[in-house]
Amino acid sequence: MLTIIGVLLIVWIGALVRTVFGFGEALISMPLLALISFDLKTSTALIGAVGLLVALPATIREWRHIDFRAVRRLVTGSLIGVPLGIVLVKTVPSILVLRGLGTFLIIYGTYSLWYSFSGRISQPHLSNNGFDYLAGIISGALGSAYNSHGVPVAVYGTLKKWSAKQLRAILQAHFLCVGILVVISHISAGFWSINAIELLVLVIPGLFIVVPFGNWLVRRVDAARAIKIIYGALIIFGVLLWIR
Repeated sequence: MLTIIGVLLIVWIGALVRTVFGFGEALISMPLLALISFDLKTSTALIGAVGLLVALPATIREWRHIDFRAVRRLVTGSLIGVPLGIVLVKTVPSILVLRGLGTFLIIYGTYSLWYSFSGRISQPHLSNNGFDYLAGIISGALGSAYNSHGVPVAVYGTLKKWSAKQLRAILQAHFLCVGILVVISHISAGFWSINAIELLVLVIPGLFIVVPFGNWLVRRVDAARAIKIIYGALIIFGVLLWIR
């Protein structure tokens, strides 16, 4: 019983993180579920399904802020990146990839946070739309290999200077498309079980509290501060990748 309560709390915390930041729930939830020795396949299936459930209403709610052409390019790139991620996880030690990504996030997040507090305004980078495909490829690769598909898109969005609302909206739309594929792949891989279904049923009622609470928090943060918070989240997630 205590294990079930722990799983529910961890999943709800992850859903809150996703609602507030637009990404990062797997980086929070998966290590915590591993700490309580919860089954990896069930954890993966549960987090994938909950991510899809959170993304669906968020995409509908924020559709006005979605650049659908950018989402299409990101998803197309992700489809290419998914098989590359499978090759990556089989050929490169995961600790090297995760710590390399973690180091990049810490450095990038720290620099961007410092720059934003300095009052200077930088110009958008990677303005060519072709980079959307590249970001999608990296997202698909890291997503299929390490369940970290949100981080590359979040970093890319900050480089392109998307607003906080636009970044969250594009992330959720991207997650919705990719999440459907992820859940299908989990089902085909045999990750789902009666236990996973029962836990998902228990998780869903809590989402009706967690998601509106997350949206309430988001509405009380102005755009400039929201971007700073996202930079701070990148630093935190970078640290989590180091200790994962």
